[in-house]
Amino acid sequence: MTRRPTFGGVVFAVIFWFQSFSPTLLPRSWVIQAAVSAVCATVGYALGTLAGRVVRAVMRRRRLAISSAAWRKARLAVVVAGAAVMAAGPVLWLSWQNSQRDLVNMDHLGAVVIAPMLAVTVILAAILMALGRVVGAAVRRLDRWNQRHLPRSLAQPLTVALVLLVAVVALRDVAFVRFTNWASTTFSVVDGGTADGVARPTSNLISGGPDSLVAWDDLGLQGRTFAGGATTEAELREYWGADAEVASPVRAYAGLRSAGDARARAVLAVDDLERAGGFDREVLVVATATGTGWIDPDAAEALEQIYRGDTAIVSMQYSYLPSWISFITDLDLASEAGAELYDEVYQRWVKLPTDDRPKLLVFGLSLGSFGAESAFAGVDGPTSLANITTRSDGALFVGAPHANPILRQLTDGRDPESPEWAPVINGGEVVRFVTRDPDQVEPPGPWNNPRVLYIQHPTDPVTHWSPSWLWSKPGWMDNPRGYDVTDDGRWFPIVTWTQGIFDLMAGFAAPPGFGHDYRLDYVDGWARIAAPDGWTDADTDRLENHLFPNR
Repeated sequence: MTRRPTFGGVVFAVIFWFQSFSPTLLPRSWVIQAAVSAVCATVGYALGTLAGRVVRAVMRRRRLAISSAAWRKARLAVVVAGAAVMAAGPVLWLSWQNSQRDLVNMDHLGAVVIAPMLAVTVILAAILMALGRVVGAAVRRLDRWNQRHLPRSLAQPLTVALVLLVAVVALRDVAFVRFTNWASTTFSVVDGGTADGVARPTSNLISGGPDSLVAWDDLGLQGRTFAGGATTEAELREYWGADAEVASPVRAYAGLRSAGDARARAVLAVDDLERAGGFDREVLVVATATGTGWIDPDAAEALEQIYRGDTAIVSMQYSYLPSWISFITDLDLASEAGAELYDEVYQRWVKLPTDDRPKLLVFGLSLGSFGAESAFAGVDGPTSLANITTRSDGALFVGAPHANPILRQLTDGRDPESPEWAPVINGGEVVRFVTRDPDQVEPPGPWNNPRVLYIQHPTDPVTHWSPSWLWSKPGWMDNPRGYDVTDDGRWFPIVTWTQGIFDLMAGFAAPPGFGHDYRLDYVDGWARIAAPDGWTDADTDRLENHLFPNR
């Protein structure tokens, strides 16, 4: 524990520490930056130590040596260069962060945060390096024991195998299992509650209300919030006028406790939709929820206002875990829920007379878009788009995760010269991507109906983060970059990937219109894919100003 730091470890640690200051998609607070820098410096130290041992082994085999004078000069050079880097790094970081904050409408950081950021970095890095040395010492002792009792040709492979076995057991069978058990226990309790201000609906057009086939207590936390938050006729008239003709919207939902499996919940949700008259509305939206069962209330309200309440939205719960936990524990649940619910709605909708059935739209936000895509994913992009356009009247996918199957097909097959963060597919004939860039140029050709729309902010890490950041430059760094993305960001192996992990956390706390906050985009999104007759761009602006007067 008290051994002097290795030369290679110090060199790599300083390099990785400096690179950790480089900006990525979203600004970082000083606390987050301290965590990022500590992790990167620790990883750099480990890699530098390993590299030094490899170099020394090669030199011994080739009977090479470095003179004492050369070592002294090398150490002096590292000290001088390291001091310069450590002095310049925090200053550059602050400048980069504040420039980036200007792009996303966030307040500047003051120079006063540099001192605590550096102090916390040192403390966290010391803890991580101490833990690393403990693990390293244990591995070396195991290897020495094996070499005392076994031939060298067997001892070292056995050490590697045992270390891997212990790592797998510790991470998968102990840490992961305990984490999932904790998450399940904690969030199942949360799911049983009801958010402040949410009351059981009195309308029989809402699941959980009078005559509903779904019990209020079975809807789950987010289901009750969705059902209890339907736009009222008073709210509709507040925008449309006191004498406007409006209707109370239909909202149908089935919670995890409502039925035993995804198929049964889908049938129950659609039965309640049918009971409430959802198939008689002007527009019907099949919305796949996020991990907790959440439907963005701004998305629902935007649609209901556009259509004066003559709408129906149906969804169901497949988990009570936050999306990021659902993503790593059981991604298949979202896919199953999205496919089962849409298929059930479609089978009933398609039997209606073509001139007497609602517009059928698909909606998914974040992990919900992953589930929504699953009902249509084909072998390639054209097949997937054909599935959407032949089985619906339009689709709106918002903040889609990088792993979405159709998103990947479309992005990988985009037209040449269009960037990954704003792809153009076949001139925009069927599907288009909107980035909120005020200067974004629409494809010049016609946009055929039914329309498919992806809304993704250039600064949204959920859309852009990928494990490939570990070893290759991410697509959002291609030129030109997004209008709200800094030009100062640069790729560095391992470091950029680590920064991206923390970006994912920051994305949910970004200001509206940036990162993973899409509340300002829904009116425009619905209007683009399925606007009512006579709806204009001026109507879109007016409704956005009504819903978000301080945007």
